[in-house]
Amino acid sequence: MGLTIGISCLFAAYFFSFGLFLPYFPVYLKELAYTPVQIAVIVAIPNIVRIVATPVMTGISDRAGRRRLSMSIFAVVCALAFLVITQVQTYGVMIVVAVLMSIVLAPLQPLSDAYAYEAVKNRGLDYGRMRSWGSAAFIAATMFGGWYLGVFSAVQLLFFIAGGLVLMAVLAQSLPGMPSEHRGQGQARDDGNSSFAELKRWELHLVLFSCGLILGSMAGLFGFGSIFWLSHQISDTNVGVLWSVGVLAEITVFLFGGRFLAKTGPIGFMLIGAIGGTVRWIIFPHAETFWMAFVVQLMHGVNFGMTHLGMMAFLADVVSGQRLGTAQGLSQTYIGLFTGLAGMLTGLLYETSPALAFYAMSAVAAVGLLVLLSFRNRLMAYRGVVPTGG
Repeated sequence: MGLTIGISCLFAAYFFSFGLFLPYFPVYLKELAYTPVQIAVIVAIPNIVRIVATPVMTGISDRAGRRRLSMSIFAVVCALAFLVITQVQTYGVMIVVAVLMSIVLAPLQPLSDAYAYEAVKNRGLDYGRMRSWGSAAFIAATMFGGWYLGVFSAVQLLFFIAGGLVLMAVLAQSLPGMPSEHRGQGQARDDGNSSFAELKRWELHLVLFSCGLILGSMAGLFGFGSIFWLSHQISDTNVGVLWSVGVLAEITVFLFGGRFLAKTGPIGFMLIGAIGGTVRWIIFPHAETFWMAFVVQLMHGVNFGMTHLGMMAFLADVVSGQRLGTAQGLSQTYIGLFTGLAGMLTGLLYETSPALAFYAMSAVAAVGLLVLLSFRNRLMAYRGVVPTGG
């Protein structure tokens, strides 16, 4: 199996499971007769846990120098947790299992991204084209899950989630090792403190802070996008179409954005993504018909797709391969933190004024844009520092 195909399948396996988990796990909890508040607490657990768990778990993986093995272990344990969840009905026990599941779920995407971008650096592969298969699998999973729920019980979807995670574990072990995994244990001990210093540079955290704001501004969409569209008489089916359109726009950027990225550079890509987010959320509350919302959803490719690709490329430029997993984990911490805070802000404002809630998301993205613009020259110079050990 070619490396490009292998990494594409790795992304597809993860995002197929995630595409079933994200929209349909709450449906399963509702089948257990949990109250809306209880469901909200359980659904919030993965976002809360990943703020701390992601950098810790990816750091453990990087220190061990066993990225593929770490992915396999975390994926298998996560699959087992989902199987346990199918047998749990007591609310307190469900919370405990959800926390454990979230701890091992959190590092899977950043470790996959880290492996993929190390392959990009060392084998000359195209990250966007490989990652696009994950987005395609996410769409396929949401469509499959919607059809399946019309015929069968939601609990059975948890077995498909577990199956996708087991497949991910198998695929991770089938991939070849990267240079970061070929270090001796003595070298790992000797260079541990010095190589982790690259993760403490303020320029790195400035970019992660900015991207956390830009991507965190999508909290309004996650929390109230469907509610807003439905309130304007857009049908359930068309709401599903609007979500799919956003992911298709994202796939388009992943497939064809590589050449543009090479011309603008990661900082330029992130700046365009920040501008897209700032404009998107100003327009969003005024898109009250299906076709207007359709056009606005196409901006997801800019807001998310370009910001994500730019951030991935920047991290690969300034962080050595052996610490790339930890850097990816830190990015998820920033994104998770600002998504959570922005989500709470949106919740406070939406009841008063839906438009005001989305304007606030525009302001969040604009802060990320201003930070990047203010330090653009310094960040461009920082990209010239070539990390060692990767």
